[in-house]
Amino acid sequence: MDKNVQFMPISKLAGKYPEGSWWAKFYGDFGEDQLVAYYGEDLTLTSLNLDWEQPFPEQKEVLLIMVDGNFTVEHLYNKETDGAIGLIVNGNLNAKNITVGGQEILVSGNAMVEGVLCGSYNHGEMIVKGNLEAAVLVQDDEYKINVGGRKTIPCIINVWEGDGVCQELPITIQEVLIDEVLDIDEGEIEFSFCTLVNVIAEGRSPLKNVNDPLAVKKPDSVYFTHNTINEENILKLTQCILMEKNKPAFQFVEQGVFFKAQVKHVDADGEERDLSVYMKDSRHHYYIWVESDHSVGLLRRTVEEGSEWESITGESQEPLAELGACWTMLLTCVNMAELYLRNIEVKFVQDIFQHPDIEELAYEEEEEDGLWDGSKYYTFRKAYVDEDGDSRPARIEIKTLDEAYYFYTLDNDTYVARHYQPPDVCDLQDMSLLNLRRWEASEQYFTRFKEFMAEKIG
Repeated sequence: MDKNVQFMPISKLAGKYPEGSWWAKFYGDFGEDQLVAYYGEDLTLTSLNLDWEQPFPEQKEVLLIMVDGNFTVEHLYNKETDGAIGLIVNGNLNAKNITVGGQEILVSGNAMVEGVLCGSYNHGEMIVKGNLEAAVLVQDDEYKINVGGRKTIPCIINVWEGDGVCQELPITIQEVLIDEVLDIDEGEIEFSFCTLVNVIAEGRSPLKNVNDPLAVKKPDSVYFTHNTINEENILKLTQCILMEKNKPAFQFVEQGVFFKAQVKHVDADGEERDLSVYMKDSRHHYYIWVESDHSVGLLRRTVEEGSEWESITGESQEPLAELGACWTMLLTCVNMAELYLRNIEVKFVQDIFQHPDIEELAYEEEEEDGLWDGSKYYTFRKAYVDEDGDSRPARIEIKTLDEAYYFYTLDNDTYVARHYQPPDVCDLQDMSLLNLRRWEASEQYFTRFKEFMAEKIG
């Protein structure tokens, strides 16, 4: 037994219970023989079992442990989730693994979990008033985790559905946890909380190597096979997936660079426009066009007001280095668009919105009716005109396990546009065409959505 521990009636520490804690509200309900194990300074332990059957530290009357400093423990756990010894840490909590349930665990500072954080059943709650960091959260949708500061958990697993998200990509439970903590029977996989506790109590890690790079789509072919600035590649730009039907140009911004590609046409003012590409970075405007003899002309001017265009056709090295970097970025972005945007058919999404079951769920704004697959939420927004007279296209929204959103929008007849909204952010964002992981995530989430819809509505 640690010599620094003091045993005292729960009511004696009335002034030390953090505001909002269960103990601050109900300490007066306990008698003199119901104890708290109190540490008045920092505490370091190899392991701590919070089960009643093995009360800590060797006092059966202890209902609560309070550490009035920082608490460092390798393994914190208990098996009985109907009730267990409570824990209050008035400083920071640092642990290798935490697998608990049946009690309130309150940390006034920050909590950092090197490996697994698992809370089971609805009789328990973890409150972190500061920041929470954990490598993997294993959750069952009933255990509450409330965080006052920033929450950083790159991998979350839902034990009921057996799926999750890791580094933004969808993942299955068997890709994260060792087989020992899973009951696998004829393809059915069930999570064993008690086995997870046993593994942690033995000082072993229940994790597979979740830091390995995750597999992403490997293209069968690449749209642009070389990055030469020539008529062939400019024509391919104007024929790519980003060029909407019946439009002479497309444009986008990537990493602060503006891009526009257009076919040869006469604009609304009667002006003839070249087959061309326009780019603007933080220093220069660039204009690339195709001459009648199929050669390519290059112009550049600075972003300063009043600057004039200068020809850089035939120049080499320094004048073309920045142009070349922008041009390569443009081709890379279009390669990404070709790789992903063709995989969701406009007609498929249109058909979804025309299904009677979905028409009943499709609202304009604020409504929250949708479909739940056990870990992800699907919402359907029909097209409408907002109060300012602006048209808002129909879209499908997927809310993921980590509370991010992926949006799939019918704003043109050529492809389904995609957007992203990070957790704890209110506004959707354009998806960077260079963010391979996010595009792959949007692809995988939609594939799972299609599988779910096939079962739900046929």
